[in-house]
Amino acid sequence: GQADFRVVGPGHPLRVTVGQDIVLPCHLSPAMDAQRWDIRWIRHRVSETVHRYRNGEHVFWEQLEEYAGRTELARDGLSRGTLDLRISGLRPSDDGPYVCTVTDGASYGEALVYLEVTAPFFHDARPWMSGLGAFLALSIGLLGLGASLWRRKELLLSRKLGESFWPLYPGKS
Repeated sequence: GQADFRVVGPGHPLRVTVGQDIVLPCHLSPAMDAQRWDIRWIRHRVSETVHRYRNGEHVFWEQLEEYAGRTELARDGLSRGTLDLRISGLRPSDDGPYVCTVTDGASYGEALVYLEVTAPFFHDARPWMSGLGAFLALSIGLLGLGASLWRRKELLLSRKLGESFWPLYPGKS
């Protein structure tokens, strides 16, 4: 039916590093008491329940196994329409879209929250940054190899000519 409320997400992707905890924000507008409503956080398809709260109780038997013991919907915010979901110990597989769904019996609403889980140390790196870093590392390596080969060439040439451009024994010619 036509909802008397809107379900609101952050409107932008959330970026977090593997191993950290995250709160996926979601709330009702206007703010209203959702303590007795059916609140469900899902992934990809309706059958993939990340967390469900219905009529004042957490419904853990519907939860995907990989989220067991890692999710929490704080009850204290429900009276103000806050539907935030906390996920602990993020894994690379947690990356992707989440949908916060709300049903009050007659009305339904949902909001999309997109989570980007990144690797440690490079969590702010864009693909072009990684490419530039690889290019710079390769360039420095090639410069070092070139300098080493140039020095070797000079040593061989100095021995061949009998000159001492690169003295092997300081103080002797």
